[in-house]
Order: sequence, then structure tokens, then C-alpha cells
Amino acid sequence: MDVTLPISNNKNMIGSDNVMQIDLNLLRIFLAVAEQGQFVGAARQLSIPTSNISRAIKQLEQQLSCKLIDRTTRQMRLTEQGKTLYQQGKKTLTELDNTVCQITSHGPLTGTFRLTIPSEYGSELLADILANFAALHPKLIIQCDTQLMPRNVINDDIDLLLTFHRGNLSDSSYHSRVIKTWRSVVVASDKLLTKTGIPTEIEQLSQLPCISSLSALEGQPWIFIDKNKQPIKININSRYRVNSAILAKSGVLQGLGFAILAEHCCIDAIKAGKLRAIDFPQQPASIDLLAIYASRSSLSRNIEHFLDYLSDHL
Repeated sequence: MDVTLPISNNKNMIGSDNVMQIDLNLLRIFLAVAEQGQFVGAARQLSIPTSNISRAIKQLEQQLSCKLIDRTTRQMRLTEQGKTLYQQGKKTLTELDNTVCQITSHGPLTGTFRLTIPSEYGSELLADILANFAALHPKLIIQCDTQLMPRNVINDDIDLLLTFHRGNLSDSSYHSRVIKTWRSVVVASDKLLTKTGIPTEIEQLSQLPCISSLSALEGQPWIFIDKNKQPIKININSRYRVNSAILAKSGVLQGLGFAILAEHCCIDAIKAGKLRAIDFPQQPASIDLLAIYASRSSLSRNIEHFLDYLSDHL
């Protein structure tokens, strides 16, 4: 398929007064190389051999009679002509993809949908929803992986990442959507409270035994929200660090320290008198199930349909 891109008649730009015809497949490969900054990354993203990437770029350069990429064995960069083509080509393909999405919005979902869900509790929470979604869309290939730690959506070739998170998302290169929120509470056992007393200010927690995250949730579970809805981080020293709410809850029951847990995970223990919820002027940050995807002007139909289905059924 060919797409016509108007190119100015400027000595520093591609082409002449005549409009050139550019192979759409070659253009997509070029855009992938420009965005990834390397042939190997583009090959991984497009699931084609690196040799095909190199051949396509060479063919496109011959088609346009100009050099688009300056490359050595170790690095590459776009020429001025390449930068011009990237800017115009990206805009054209985005508009084309949006149009195709609109005119096929009622057709069946097809292709491959790659997603990653949290390994702890994620399977229990999402298993039936994901299976039912797959049954509704038999022409869609679904590849679901479970990981404790969030992965790189772009580099790992993932369409959608579902992860538990507290506070603001640090990486602004991604878009995110909150799917579900759980209230969090600070809890401790009476065994521990008889030794430490009941704290009334969050600053006291930095001097008390606490159970913290090892690396999940960015290793920062101690985030509170003040009356102005601004986050406050409390630095703590912990000798018991775990990447599991189940392990943290067990540690609290044993009197190893204070912990922040999702309220629904420990409400039974609180009602039974095994744990006590500690009240502070600031509320512990809630834990969110986030949907994270690469920054784009619009979502693919597969992602959009799944997120809508997930929000309706979770």
C-alpha cells in the first residue's frame, strides 16, 4: 500500500515540486527505527528480522533518492531529511490509523494483545475477567504474563501493563488509567503496641519498627496524603522487607512492625481484634490498580475494549 506525502521543494528537505509516492510498509519501518533509535529495537517491536529492517531503510532511501539515517556499527542518527520525513510521516500515519480505527470500530478484535498483570493477587483478581474477555473475542490472540515488578511497556513489547501502585506515577512517558482503588490503613498488633505505644503523628513512624516493601511499589510504601491532597513521604528504617502483602500481614500479626496494607486484606483481622488500625491526621495513600500503556494520541481497539470491559466487571 502506498501513501502520498507532500514534501516541500527546499534544498534542506526531501523531494521536488512533484509529489512522491512512499510505500506505507517502508514508512512504518522507518518510523519504528527513528523512535527506537536502533535497528535491533525496531526489529523487536515489529517482530521481523533485523536484516529486513536494514533492507527496508535502504529501499526507502533509494526510493526517495536521499539519505535518511547516518549510521555506524555503534550508533545512528537521523539526517535533516530523515527528521523531516519522521515528523510528516508520523503525523500522516497517526491520522490514517485513527481513521481506520473509526471505520472498523464495529468489527471483531484481531491481532495479538500482549499484557502483563501483577503476580501476587493479580491472577486471582483478573483470571475470570480475562478468560471471559478471551471467550468474547475468539479472533484475538491474548498473551498474558505475570510479573511482580513493572516492566518497560515499550522495550518489552507490551501493549498493556496492569500494576499495583501508590502515589504518582514517576515516568511521564507513559499514559495510565486508574482501574480500581483500595483504601489503605496503618496496622499493628497489640503485642507491638504494648512495647511502642500508639503513635499519633506519622513522623513518629520513622523511629518505630516498620515492615516495608523490598522493591515492589518502588520500595516506597510509606506515602500519606495531607488535607490538601498532597503526598507526604515518610522515610523509615526496616529490618523486615518483603514484596508481598501476604508476608507483610503475617509479619504484622507476629509483632514485627507497623505496616500499610489495603484495608480489605486485613479487615477480618481488625474485626477479630488481632490487628489494630492506627489513625493519623493524614490518610495513607490508597493502592491503585493502574493500567499503563505507551503514550499515544489514541489507544488501539484491543486495549480500549479490554480496559472498558475490565472497568465494567472488576
